Amino acid sequence: KTMTSPECQKMISTVGWLCGCSPKLIATRLLSEDDKKDMLKGLISLESLIAHVKIWMHNGMPDYVNGLI
Repeated sequence: KTMTSPECQKMISTVGWLCGCSPKLIATRLLSEDDKKDMLKGLISLESLIAHVKIWMHNGMPDYVNGLI
């Protein structure tokens, strides 16, 4: 199911709240533009995003988007 931009933002906010992480950091340091496009296409589930955020947090929240790892 495709999602709107506000629905994607809400999903990122929900995941941030559930994982104890700033949604802004998820959007700017973890999710690439391609990831965001995949979210809009409905290709990334809530469960998948939670798992990836937890792994990213465990690894020290590197800035993957800008290649600063």
